[in-house]
Amino acid sequence: MPEPVHAPPLKAQNLPWFNVKAPLDLPDLKGKLVILDFWTFCCINCLHIIPTLKRIEERFPKNVVVIGVHSPKFAGEKNTNNLRQAIARYEIVHPVVHDAQFAIWKTYAIRAWPTLAFIGPDGYFLGQLPGEPNPDALEETIAKLLEEYKSRGSLEGNAGKLLQAPAARPETQLKFPGKIAYSPEDGEFAITDSNHNQIVTAGLDGRITRRIGSGKIGRTDGRLNKAEFFRPQGLCYRGGAVWVADTENHLIRRIDLKEECVTTAAGAGIQGGVLRGPAAPGGQVAISSPWDVSLADGRLYFANAGTHQIGVLNVRDQTVEPFAGTGHEALIDGPRLASAFAQPSGLSVGGGKLFLADSETSSVRSVGLDGEERVETYVGTGLFDFGDRDGVGKDAVLQHPLGVHYSAGAVFIADSYNHKIKVLDLKTRAVYTVDASVDIVCDDKTCSRLWEPAGVLELEGKLYVADTNNHRILKIDLETEKTEIFIG
Repeated sequence: MPEPVHAPPLKAQNLPWFNVKAPLDLPDLKGKLVILDFWTFCCINCLHIIPTLKRIEERFPKNVVVIGVHSPKFAGEKNTNNLRQAIARYEIVHPVVHDAQFAIWKTYAIRAWPTLAFIGPDGYFLGQLPGEPNPDALEETIAKLLEEYKSRGSLEGNAGKLLQAPAARPETQLKFPGKIAYSPEDGEFAITDSNHNQIVTAGLDGRITRRIGSGKIGRTDGRLNKAEFFRPQGLCYRGGAVWVADTENHLIRRIDLKEECVTTAAGAGIQGGVLRGPAAPGGQVAISSPWDVSLADGRLYFANAGTHQIGVLNVRDQTVEPFAGTGHEALIDGPRLASAFAQPSGLSVGGGKLFLADSETSSVRSVGLDGEERVETYVGTGLFDFGDRDGVGKDAVLQHPLGVHYSAGAVFIADSYNHKIKVLDLKTRAVYTVDASVDIVCDDKTCSRLWEPAGVLELEGKLYVADTNNHRILKIDLETEKTEIFIG
């Protein structure tokens, strides 16, 4: 058995910290069991661990300290203000240190996101655990460890004294809106008001007409004002029905606006593994962090971001099956069931294809729906290839796009970490920036630069943009290049 070693110091006094009264290091943590969570806020697997850590924090508030060590993959994640927004969006209350230069990562010899590293109350390094842990097994292991340390008299129950509660945020009409959809039959928009845990509908004048969901976190079906959601991200709206990617509930929900009720169409309410055939009843299939949905010909396609796949709900018989992707995280084109994606996050059907924003490869891709059902990549080359460059085909570079919308031979792209809207011309394969999304011209002085837009919709020469970190929807006139705040 190897000799125990002391955990190396964090040496992070000069780095940005959140949710603490002062920067922490090992002497401050004496007598506590410490979990270092090495994460980056783009990573779906990292996001999956947040609820597990929250459970542990709530069960052992005096003796366990979780420290998020944010080690950013994308350039946009290195920005401290962007991280601050992510901490607020995911309602993280434990200490977070911004390790933008990977100093702590290297000290602890971390190799992958996410990884948990454990330090005992005596300062000895206990080991590390890469990937997503089993929540129940991790919680019970920690309980046993704490009992052992308690029997030795090693614990000091004052972990809460290290924390600083996040500052209260001003109330806004929308809170981290995800995506926006429009139903021509209903003449109305629908928007995921993600951190209010609601869906809102609005008219063409921008006036909110409904708030669907109680606002409480949960997965209860029922009347519009009683139903519950948990940070929904994507949606589509057709003929009096809104289909919702209820992301953190791992569910697909259907809102019937005529009957004024919410039902669950797919998902078992727990995080699932890789989708496998054959088709099975939707309520029996555990899905994983659905991020967007798109409806065509009685088939509801959903971005199963947590397993890097596209799934499909057959609306008529309410069955679910895999549509594209093996579950391997990569950029591989070819036959749809042999292809590979990396955290697909935005979907749009048009021109006989399903277009998608494949966020972790910073790419725009498609799956054929007519005839040969193959996956094709238009922009993007790999998991660690990203930037901000217009150009033709793969000479263009994006940075973690989250939304796409097909319209008349073009795909509008929410290039999220570049804070821009771009357009892919499908005929020429040229990608160019919508200048009006960068140089905002607006009569309202509160208009400001886009901040991590997650959704985009083109309608009659107007762009409607979910300006996520600014908590609003913008309307950009492509002809006049003028912008107005549509909602927010």
